[in-house]
Amino acid sequence: KCRPNAVAFTAAIKAHSAAMKATLSSDEGVDAQNNVLTQQIGASARRCEDLLQQLCLMYQNQGNDRSLKPTSVTFDLVNKALTQAKDWEGVERVKMLRSEAIKMQNNTRRRK
Repeated sequence: KCRPNAVAFTAAIKAHSAAMKATLSSDEGVDAQNNVLTQQIGASARRCEDLLQQLCLMYQNQGNDRSLKPTSVTFDLVNKALTQAKDWEGVERVKMLRSEAIKMQNNTRRRK
């Protein structure tokens, strides 16, 4: 049975982060192009956040399946992408999502 897991989601997030890094390292000085680049970076950062949110929901809805558990690496990648895009509201959303994940993990441990 083939289904997505945290590794696949993290790989997709890394790919978007790499695309952002490549876009940021391109040295194009035209203002119109910079506006397009800024939009592309923002879209990639939002996609990273969307993937993380989807992974967290799947983890919760699938009975805390360990293969769907987001890692600190996943959270850090998304946080870095949002920071690069200067999406400070997104950074705050990821912080809240991470704290919810930690709370959920602690509640799961108490039940065992």
